[in-house]
Amino acid sequence: MNVQRTCLPGTVFPADDVAKEGGRAFFNKVFYVSEHIMLSHIREITGLDTMALQNWVKRKWVPNPEKKYYNREHLARFLLINMLRDTVQISRILYLLRWLNGENGEDGVIPESELYEYVCRCVARATDGKFPGVNALDQIVEEETADFANPAAGARRRLMTALRIMTAAYVSARIKQEADDMLDSLGAAPDVRRGNVNTQKA
Repeated sequence: MNVQRTCLPGTVFPADDVAKEGGRAFFNKVFYVSEHIMLSHIREITGLDTMALQNWVKRKWVPNPEKKYYNREHLARFLLINMLRDTVQISRILYLLRWLNGENGEDGVIPESELYEYVCRCVARATDGKFPGVNALDQIVEEETADFANPAAGARRRLMTALRIMTAAYVSARIKQEADDMLDSLGAAPDVRRGNVNTQKA
């Protein structure tokens, strides 16, 4: 099955516009003027409404902003949750992020803004044509993390495990989207065509 690349993971920006540069370059553009942005900017980037974003912060899915300003790590957390929530319950997304970096990042393997860079790399390759399958996905993650520099024992292995899960979940969402699009073309009723597999969506 062909997997359609649509937007940069978790955003409303077409992937092809930034695919060659990756997540890090996208963040550099967002934070070019200042290292802090407002919630309105995050709304424009994610396509989510203000109430949903505020709810994520209220529920502690995203750390509290600094005097209503959000930094790179805040944005990364919003994007990582947004890209995965179609196929993974939010409680499980948060568990994965804690498993990778600890409860408060104290045992962190990688900042989430850098994690997003690796996610973008893996997703770009995994969605470039046909779904790669588990074995090919392992190879993609192995190759794309070759430059990971954390010297702590087991750090790269933990990163690779998290990336396999995230990439597989994201590709699964894209496959589901393609199936929905095909159903749309058959005239499926709008009220039944978009099944909500995530009971914890905001």
